[in-house]
Amino acid sequence: MLFVVSSLIRALFADVRQKNGGNIKQVLVLTHNAYFHKEVSFDSKSKQHKRKDETFWTVRKSGMSSRIESHSTNPITSTYELLWREVTRPDQTGLSLPNTLRRILEHYFKITGSVDFEKISAKFDGERKLICRSLFSWINEGSHSAFDDPHYSPDQAMADSYLKVFKDIFCHTGNGEHYRMMMGEEQTD
Repeated sequence: MLFVVSSLIRALFADVRQKNGGNIKQVLVLTHNAYFHKEVSFDSKSKQHKRKDETFWTVRKSGMSSRIESHSTNPITSTYELLWREVTRPDQTGLSLPNTLRRILEHYFKITGSVDFEKISAKFDGERKLICRSLFSWINEGSHSAFDDPHYSPDQAMADSYLKVFKDIFCHTGNGEHYRMMMGEEQTD
């Protein structure tokens, strides 16, 4: 039922935006359900997760009083989106980056189907192939615990190498548009 109702409300949003809403000039959606909010507020045409004609607010209750907070973007997000947000941070550290990239790759490619990581690695040569295999090995081992290797010293150069190969994995598998969308880059036609 959640998907039916959210679809109807999104259609109402479109009607109001196109001035086809009759007497309806404004739509307010109040909900306690984060899943419902996520479905209602999904907008494939909004690159900023917020249009000029919409606002996002949360009501926080503390004791006997409530406080209303305004948000510059949609405050409801998924763990997958949060992982991508971590990748786009300018102050990205090499220590946590491989695990973040691993979680994205593991989630995305398991959802899109059974992907053979060896076939993806075969699309790379030389050092980039080693980096790709290294990223995929994080999926199988060591990704769920802290390092205990005295020889490993992640630095910005290594983080940059991981990020380049990470992008290429999406591009070489025909998923470049997804990568660009999640990174907030302009779409190419």
